[in-house]
Amino acid sequence: MAGGDYPKGVWSPSGGWYPDPIHWKRNTGLAILGTAVTGYLVFRQSAKLEKRYNAPALPIPSAMWSKVPEREEE
Repeated sequence: MAGGDYPKGVWSPSGGWYPDPIHWKRNTGLAILGTAVTGYLVFRQSAKLEKRYNAPALPIPSAMWSKVPEREEE
C-alpha cells in the first residue's frame, strides 16, 4: 500500500485513497465468468425461441446458428 498522509476512516465507492482491494483479480475473474455464462445461457435460449414468419430480405447472422427454416408456417 502506498504511504501518505490521509484520513484513515475515509470510505468511497471507488476505494478512497490508494485503492487496492483484496482479491481483486479473483473477483474480476468471477465477474467475467458469471457474465459470460449468463450471456451464453441467454444466447442459447434466444436461438431456441427464434421464429421467422417472413423470409428475411437480406442475410442475417442468426441464420448461421438458428434451426429455423427460411419460412416457418403458423
